[in-house]
Amino acid sequence: MKRFSLLALLSLVAFVFAIACTDATSPNRRLAPKSPDLGFRGEEPPPPADVAITFSISSVTFSGPFNGVYFSNPAHIAAAVAAAEVGDQALTFDGTAWLRLDNTQPDAFGTSTSANARFQTSNGNLSGRGTLVIAGHVVVITEVTSFTANPKCLSTGELCSFVTFNATVDGESGHTGTAEAFNKESCTFVPEYDPGEGPPIPAHYFCPGGID
Repeated sequence: MKRFSLLALLSLVAFVFAIACTDATSPNRRLAPKSPDLGFRGEEPPPPADVAITFSISSVTFSGPFNGVYFSNPAHIAAAVAAAEVGDQALTFDGTAWLRLDNTQPDAFGTSTSANARFQTSNGNLSGRGTLVIAGHVVVITEVTSFTANPKCLSTGELCSFVTFNATVDGESGHTGTAEAFNKESCTFVPEYDPGEGPPIPAHYFCPGGID
């Protein structure tokens, strides 16, 4: 009886050990982390909007039209989605508004820009970069001095953003300029034309309340 009891006890220990090893190597489904919920909650952020932009260099009095994209929203995830849509992740910040110029401008505009030229405000921090050609002049943005953003402009037709900046013109420092953007749907492009008297009127955007 003692020999049988000892054999039975050893068999029981071996069985318990095997079960313990199986549990240790099997995933515990009850403790497995669930996939994170990356879905959006609440209202969807406003998408980036195509805008008509007028650049004016006040110190030497010339201006030109540009196409671009505008976005304004204080939510981080909204900014990330909008930046992804235009393929420029450097624009992703909390509390952000930005105005980004299209890399290619229509020939009829008579203007051009370097890649990824843009202005941005993020929690009060201003930044901007880009080289523009307007009326044959080379304008290099050196500093953004103000950025007024209107997140409701798409529904109201009001001014979307108004930016002031410092720049060099044809290599000469000390110049200032502005960039104002309206929802493109509310603006009309006017190609260059001869008024009959005086110099030709350069191509420009006509936007309600904007610079003609």
